[in-house]
Amino acid sequence: MVALALALLLGTVPGLSCEGRTADGETFPTCFDPGTGWVLGTALRVQDDTQALAVRTGFLVRTDRSSGSKADSLWFDSHRLLMTEAWGGERKGLTFTAYEGLLRRHVEEGSILISIGRPRRIPFPFDVALAARAGHLERRNWEGSGWTLETGRVGLLLDPLRTNTEWGWLAVGPAASHTLRHSPDVTRNEVSPFTSLLLDAGWETRDGRWALRATGLAGWSFEFDGGAHFRARGEVALEHVLLAVNDAPVLVRLTATGVKNDAGLFRRDEGMLGAGLAVRPFGAR
Repeated sequence: MVALALALLLGTVPGLSCEGRTADGETFPTCFDPGTGWVLGTALRVQDDTQALAVRTGFLVRTDRSSGSKADSLWFDSHRLLMTEAWGGERKGLTFTAYEGLLRRHVEEGSILISIGRPRRIPFPFDVALAARAGHLERRNWEGSGWTLETGRVGLLLDPLRTNTEWGWLAVGPAASHTLRHSPDVTRNEVSPFTSLLLDAGWETRDGRWALRATGLAGWSFEFDGGAHFRARGEVALEHVLLAVNDAPVLVRLTATGVKNDAGLFRRDEGMLGAGLAVRPFGAR
């Protein structure tokens, strides 16, 4: 009974209904997709003992499909488009990401084909995933007229969880990236040629009312004119749907971010906490 109650609370019971019914017999959705919809929200940011109000918006698209090559292969794709966050206060700033996505392939019986000599097939206990990001801009008014632009990033990841649903994943692997740090005096090029380790992990209840996502990046970046530095950053975000207005979920979002030797024009160390509300139209399952 305890296990059943916990499963009901987390929304993970097989065959869980995502449809409620009013006394008049009308139906309404009770499950929501954390990876789909237009996001519009506001939050309070606390960073370096300063507080600021922030607004956040963007578009989320998530799909799952069968692979045309194998009947037991599934693709779970998550896309984040035009994600923008701006904040005021003493240290005004803006971040904008044109595109960020995670494409994960699940195969029921993973394997590696060795073609040297007689072809052999051996078990492979991981799913594979591709993480990509393009056009990530960071602008901080208090640092001057400069900006930081990650032109592109790609990660080749493995997932030991091997879940066959979109509700949980743990993808980790090497990543390559290129970044520009531009100030009025100079523009610095930095490249990480698969010398960084990327983490993208998430867990969601089946009804989508709780969602947890953790991302991280750590490794070495090299400048074109010589020199190298170690950098690291990580973020954890927890979301919980409080209610739905005309089937659009309204959620509370808590975040914690830490950066080592990678923030802004001068590669600062930073920490930030955030708490706010958001609405996600078109987010019902």
